[in-house]
Amino acid sequence: MRSGLPILKAHGSQNDILVVEGRPGDYAAEADVPHLVRQLCDRSGPLGGGDGVYFVDLGPAVPQAAFFNPDGSFAKLCGNGMRCVGRLVLDTRDAERAVVRAGSSDFVVLRAESTPEGVRQTAVEMPKVDFDPAEPVVAVAQPHVDTPLPALHPTYGLTALAVPNDHLVAVVEKFDEAELVATGERITAATDVVPRGANLSFVFPLDSGEIYVQTYERGAGLTPSCGSGVVASRAVWSRLGMAGAGERITVRNPGGVATAWLTGDPAAWQATLQGNASYVYRADVDLAAVVAGTLASVRRDTFVDEVEAFAQSRENNHAVLHAAGVHPSVG
Repeated sequence: MRSGLPILKAHGSQNDILVVEGRPGDYAAEADVPHLVRQLCDRSGPLGGGDGVYFVDLGPAVPQAAFFNPDGSFAKLCGNGMRCVGRLVLDTRDAERAVVRAGSSDFVVLRAESTPEGVRQTAVEMPKVDFDPAEPVVAVAQPHVDTPLPALHPTYGLTALAVPNDHLVAVVEKFDEAELVATGERITAATDVVPRGANLSFVFPLDSGEIYVQTYERGAGLTPSCGSGVVASRAVWSRLGMAGAGERITVRNPGGVATAWLTGDPAAWQATLQGNASYVYRADVDLAAVVAGTLASVRRDTFVDEVEAFAQSRENNHAVLHAAGVHPSVG
């Protein structure tokens, strides 16, 4: 077991990710990993907390990654976090393309051009989109496309899909954050209609072919960005005939700006998600102190240029959203 804990804090669209080089078992017994993750993600702690921890073993030819939610539970994927892991792999190997394995799935990660503000970007080929999953998202006939479910919302057409986690998506003529929250809460309560619960995204068309997507995440509520929510929304946008599958659509969230496009068979589109993978700081901390909750301070090596570049990008993004009448409460 190691005594030191090397941390890279990064974020994708303001989803804060603590990236730890190595496997979970290098730092804790399997039963103790959830506690370690909770300590690392504690927002009141000296690390500033995070929205999850990605462990990544850079040694194998195909690096192995494992993601844990801030409550310590294991998750198959964090799309925004995978961009951060992908960038670390690309930087470490001085490569333009690499494959990262998370669980039983392999993800192609690609270096992408920086934004005009100087924000570093990575693209990730996400899991295939499924409008007719073996385990239905909603307890009605599949596929369920752009059709109201009165128990969830009286008028909005909802589309159900898996990417692979469950999503419901509605295209709206006017964005109302309170309505998003209320509908998301109804989804949580309506277990007879949505047996496992689902993330809910509202898609609001902007000028110049861009779209605004905000997601009410199952178990988390409103978040600055949801990578799988962006992918689900982009797929629904083409399923409803609003854009060709191969078009690179700019997707704005409260947390940042991404680009998404689709390739392959419309029955199982392959989505690519491109967006920021910004480094915030590096730190080496004492593992025992983190576990015990006695870590008092952290010496951070901050990526000042990257932090400032993203701050400018965030300001520009919010100016566009405000001009469109969108004033998110998060991000």
